[in-house]
Amino acid sequence: MRLINNFFQNGSIDEKGKKRVRQAGLTGIITLAVRGITTIAGLFSIPITSQYLGPERFGIWLIISTFLTWVSAADFGLANSLTNALATADGQEDRKAAKEAVSSTFWLMVGTSLVLLVIFLITHPYIAWERVFNVNSETAKADVSLATFICFILFILRLPLSIPGRIYGAYQEGYFYQLWVGLSSIISVVTLILAIYLHASLPVLITAFFGTLLLGDLFSAIHLFSFHKQWLRPDIKYFSWLKSKYLFKIGFQFWIAQISAVLIFQTDIIIVSQLFGVIEVASYGVTFRLFTIIGLIQSAFIIPLWPAYVEASSKNDFSWIIKIFKKSVYLSLFWSLSAGTTLVIVSPQIVSSLVSQDAIPQQNLLFAMLFTCVLTSIAQCVAMLVNGLGEIKLQAFVAPISAICNLLLSVILGNLIGVSGVAWATGICVLLFSLLAVGGDILKKLKTRSKTGKLIGDIK
Repeated sequence: MRLINNFFQNGSIDEKGKKRVRQAGLTGIITLAVRGITTIAGLFSIPITSQYLGPERFGIWLIISTFLTWVSAADFGLANSLTNALATADGQEDRKAAKEAVSSTFWLMVGTSLVLLVIFLITHPYIAWERVFNVNSETAKADVSLATFICFILFILRLPLSIPGRIYGAYQEGYFYQLWVGLSSIISVVTLILAIYLHASLPVLITAFFGTLLLGDLFSAIHLFSFHKQWLRPDIKYFSWLKSKYLFKIGFQFWIAQISAVLIFQTDIIIVSQLFGVIEVASYGVTFRLFTIIGLIQSAFIIPLWPAYVEASSKNDFSWIIKIFKKSVYLSLFWSLSAGTTLVIVSPQIVSSLVSQDAIPQQNLLFAMLFTCVLTSIAQCVAMLVNGLGEIKLQAFVAPISAICNLLLSVILGNLIGVSGVAWATGICVLLFSLLAVGGDILKKLKTRSKTGKLIGDIK
């Protein structure tokens, strides 16, 4: 904690700026510890589920676990706009605005969940899920339909339950939420082991492992609204159409960027499945998860800067924003390059111990993952700056183009050079769009705003 504070606080930063760094650092350290637990839980689940389920059903497991990370893309950006609205209200000490933002977001999220649920219940019976997942064995065909049904129910439940985590983050108290997440991760591993011991089916395993992860959201909601910040508890009387309009306006731009990011970073496994078959997913999926650990560790300290940027911009403290942003980039570059290079060396041994010899990644895939990992780490620093300053219009415009280009380039390079082409495509698109286009634009705007002293974006 002291090393992180010293790194970020080097230079002239006032007491308020130091407080932002301390809160971000505390959240980062606790998040890192919790993610260590969740990462171990995730890695622990790989060998036991791989051996128990077999190649095809394990491929379904990996795809479904990826799908459950898409929950943020289904809220039309409401959670992200809530983060900005609350952080701004906190900076301006406006409790009424905070109450309206939370209640409006909650009821909008409930309505969105109900609409999505009705659509899914109507369409689910008519979809040939065995073709969607490209499976051939009778066991996998028998499990895939119910597995996707349970997955979507969990997906729907996570929408309104994601709000407490955003509230903690907006008030730079994300460490509370992370503690509940850590507890639910431990419970999920225990229930997974119990389900395998009882020879449960794939749908039951999904419920046992991913369903119990919702307990972290539930526990955090109870703690937040019953004890910590009771005044923020969602209440229909604080629902505001005017606030809802604002949240949707900002949220839609966030949503466009969100869903594009999902298409860029979370569809690689599906592309690999379609191009090379579901069995090839094991090698790509496990390797991808190993490199994802690097980003998870980095994001533990970078994501808490988002609400800090919002609060600082509400006070026109652009000098602090510039200093912290530069240092976040330097630290992220050093971390991702050193950790990624280490993974290139040790990944084959790790993968072979987790899955099987057949899943050991080739060197060209490892170098492609390293390339993408380093660029993505810098892009995340840029994204937090863009989100925190509310300058998301260009990002919302560029992101869909990047997603389409990534999809096309993944197919082209995949056919030309194999599985590694999918990873190379992602890295190339991050470089061209997230860094050169969006990154270059936000740095110019930040430089201009720091000279004029004007508030950035549409945050009110």
